[in-house]
This record gives sequence, structure tokens and C-alpha cells, in this order.
Amino acid sequence: MIKLNDHIATLSHVMFSTDDVAEWGGVYQWLQIAASIESVSLDTIKYNNSFGWCAPADEFDLARDKLLPIFAEKLAIFNFVWGALESTIDIVKPPKNPDKSKRGKVRDACFWLNTFSRSDSIPELLVQTTMFRELAQKSIGYERVESRIGELKEFGVSGVGLYAVYELRNLFAHGSMEFPYPDGENNPVCPGYLWLKQQRIVLFSIQLLMLKHFPNPDDYEVFLTTVVGNIDGDIKLADALRMCHLEVNQLEAQLPLI
Repeated sequence: MIKLNDHIATLSHVMFSTDDVAEWGGVYQWLQIAASIESVSLDTIKYNNSFGWCAPADEFDLARDKLLPIFAEKLAIFNFVWGALESTIDIVKPPKNPDKSKRGKVRDACFWLNTFSRSDSIPELLVQTTMFRELAQKSIGYERVESRIGELKEFGVSGVGLYAVYELRNLFAHGSMEFPYPDGENNPVCPGYLWLKQQRIVLFSIQLLMLKHFPNPDDYEVFLTTVVGNIDGDIKLADALRMCHLEVNQLEAQLPLI
């Protein structure tokens, strides 16, 4: 796959290539800001009054000072990607869950994604969901996130990943999330990898929601030019949404099969 920021930017370009630019303008802006974040600067030593008193403790603090900016950068990007998702849901208006006790804006979207089976979903979404679950299993405090991925019966292979990410987003939004620490040898422990996987899951979910929203996306032709050059020219909207995250060589392998 192309780099995360390139994936975000390319998806925004797909939206901008449709005839509904005004409707999707808000989502486009969320994604454009997310794609434009290059780094986040932190100085956790600046207000650490205990720094300088104990060499081992100082080494730990310095190691964490290198780890937290990576985490903060991924978290910042995720916030804007999540904003794009919520704006997308407002546009596509997924049908409500038949069970009134299980309704909710994001949960209804997850339930709607269940209509994509393993064979007609985006393959990379399924891979990222599996990797996300494996990382959650190794991360202290994320047991509820991992358990949500087991709810395949209700949300299917295409919706269960977003449902699990929704739990992680709630941990952050409600102040219940644990921030990362270095290990016993002051090496980074999964610095942002869990967040990197969930960002991809949200992006793939947006792509699937757009496929559900546009009538006959297989017959809807758009002209698309991307910064990374993986797509350049006329392409079916369905193909663009299913492959905008792929490298050029992956695209060449996929297109003859469609």
C-alpha cells in the first residue's frame, strides 16, 4: 500500500473528482488536514521538575520524550480521519439497526458494512483488522477493543474492524486511554502502530460507505490525478474506491481482474 498520508490525500481526491463536490466538501477538508500533518513537536522534559536528579530515571524520561511525539502525531491524524468518517456518515445516512437497543450513528454504519462479504470487501481492510486485533491483544488496557473484533455475527468481516476502532476512539474521547511507555530497556513499545492500523480501517470504511452511497459506482466514471501517481486518468468510481490505497504495481495487477 501507499503511505498513510498519501492514502488519505488520494481518497480526498477521489471525493473531489465526483459530481457532488459541494456535498463532500466537508469530508474533503477533514482528510486534507489529516494528510497534511507531518509531525507533532513535544518537550515533556520542559516541565519535569524531577529531571536531573536520577540518571536511570532521566534515561526513562528521555526515552519517553522520543516516544510520545510519535504517538501524538498518529493521534492527531486519527482525530481528523475520524472527523471525516462522521461527516461521511452524515451524508450516506446508513439505515438504522432493526434492534432499537443497538442503534447509534457509528454503530449503524458498522452494521451496514456487514452487507459486504469477505469476497466483495476490500481485502486490505480484512488484513488490517486482523493485525489491529493482534496488536490490541498485546497492549495493556485494550481488552475491550480486542473483544469487539470478535462480534462477527452482527457486524461481519467488513464492519467489525470499525466497531473495534470505535471503542478505542471512545477510550481517548472520554479520557480513559493509557499513554505509551518505553519498556524496561527504554525501547519504544508499539509507538503508534495500533493507531496506524486503526486509521487505515477508518479510511477503508469510508471507501466502502461511499460505494454503498453512490448509485451504480461501477458505471460512474471520474477523472482522477493523484499526487503519488498511482491513479492518473479516467477510472470507474468503484475501482478508484477499491484501489486508491494501492501502489502502482498493485494496481496493474488488480485492474485486469476487474
